[in-house]
Amino acid sequence: STTANLVHPTTAIKVCRDPDDDHVLSLALDGRADVVVTGDQDPAVLHPFRGIPILSPRAFLDRHPGA
Repeated sequence: STTANLVHPTTAIKVCRDPDDDHVLSLALDGRADVVVTGDQDPAVLHPFRGIPILSPRAFLDRHPGA
């Protein structure tokens, strides 16, 4: 089954080359994400970020066939 949770991030993150991507990492931390999937290279260079893998869409699909 698939579930979704609404997350209002509160953790302040300032680590990305592009500050707009910090919100995504904050959301991942506060939402306890299993993985961040992005084609954006700015957050991808931080892989893994505080234990959360940051994968390209291709890498995610290679690791999770049928997803």
